[in-house]
Amino acid sequence: MRVMRLFKGELVREVRGWVDAGLIEPAQGEAILARYDRSLSDVEKPALGYRVLSALAVLCGGAALLLLLSHNWDELSRAGRMLGLIGFTALLNGMGLLRWMRGQRDNAVLWLFAGGIAYGASIMLIAQIYHLGEHYPDGLLWWALGVLPMAWLTASRLLHLLQLSLAALWMFTEFPFSFPWLMPLFIGAALYQVLYRKRLGVLLVSALVLAVIWLNGLYQWWMLRWQDWRMYDEWVEHLGLTIVLCLLLAALALTQRDHPLRGRRADAALVLGWLGRLGLMLLLVFSYPAAWREFGEDWLFHGAPVCWLLMAVVVISAVLTRWMSARTRLGLLGVVLLVAAALLLPLSVPPARLAVPMALLINLVLLAIGIALIFSGLNRRLAKRFYGGIVLLLAVVLMRYLDLIGDYLSSALLFAVAGGVLFAAARFWRSAMAREVANEH
Repeated sequence: MRVMRLFKGELVREVRGWVDAGLIEPAQGEAILARYDRSLSDVEKPALGYRVLSALAVLCGGAALLLLLSHNWDELSRAGRMLGLIGFTALLNGMGLLRWMRGQRDNAVLWLFAGGIAYGASIMLIAQIYHLGEHYPDGLLWWALGVLPMAWLTASRLLHLLQLSLAALWMFTEFPFSFPWLMPLFIGAALYQVLYRKRLGVLLVSALVLAVIWLNGLYQWWMLRWQDWRMYDEWVEHLGLTIVLCLLLAALALTQRDHPLRGRRADAALVLGWLGRLGLMLLLVFSYPAAWREFGEDWLFHGAPVCWLLMAVVVISAVLTRWMSARTRLGLLGVVLLVAAALLLPLSVPPARLAVPMALLINLVLLAIGIALIFSGLNRRLAKRFYGGIVLLLAVVLMRYLDLIGDYLSSALLFAVAGGVLFAAARFWRSAMAREVANEH
């Protein structure tokens, strides 16, 4: 079903054919298309294959013009080179704006995308001509700033992905020199695009990940500037801050689960899904006593400032719970309290005594999550949750086995048993679904 969302135009055409052939009623066709935010009355858009081939054609044409300019590069003066690059970039962007004003929006985005690539290449080449490479991240910044207005004008997801990718490159290259203060501009533009204009899960997740990285950098800059604390090589502060920020994101996403707009509910489900996967990965890492031991020892010296942020998240979560159901409120507050206990315990209990009990608790939590996923998958007929629970339980068993024993023959036997369990789970799921279909008939 997720793949079908990439072919919404073709889906509208197919459903219209079903209606015209009398296979389904128009109301049924509307109900099918409503699940993909489409309607039988939608204006037919170019097929996905046509748009992809058009994009490749524009890029190939732009590359041909750029190579033609490069062939005569040595014969041109500095001014001629610069004017040629500016003219080439202006031509591509002008073609895009012309088609945009004529209402040919899909073609306009393709031309503007090629113009954005040419704009970046022109910046780099002009800087090479005049030897302007003193601070190379500035080139990426001006490139991202140049693409951003076109992305904002057209509300194009492709152009927003381009501007956010360029901004991310600028942020990572700027960190060693100074703090990238303009990054919220690009992140905010991407989030506004997703929340209020056109949805795109990749853009939403990318913007949130970059926001978390930027806030980690801001915390580090603040500690270095005002606390005179060298913490660049310490990881526990960033881990604690990332956990706190993810909790806040989860609280915000939970407030949107019952939003009237279907797109907003889908965005909340996407964010919660990725946060859940990230949380499981973190739990698997901290299922080892050594991870808790190292974390606790470093946290004693570097983690205290993050606890104040955690307290702020507890307060914010308590305020946000007014818009949640009672079950969601209880679950969120439970998670916040567990994380608070996990972060505060190393400050009161010696890490050597804390490592084994906490690792044991995490393993029990992982087993409980695996069992809950299996039962939830069976009750709600969701194969992904059912198989996810099976794989999680096997991963925990495998990790604990390799950690304690780990010889070749017994490991081979364990993998064979794991394969048998997965095969038996697949047959059980198929039998359960077959019985359900038989009972319905």
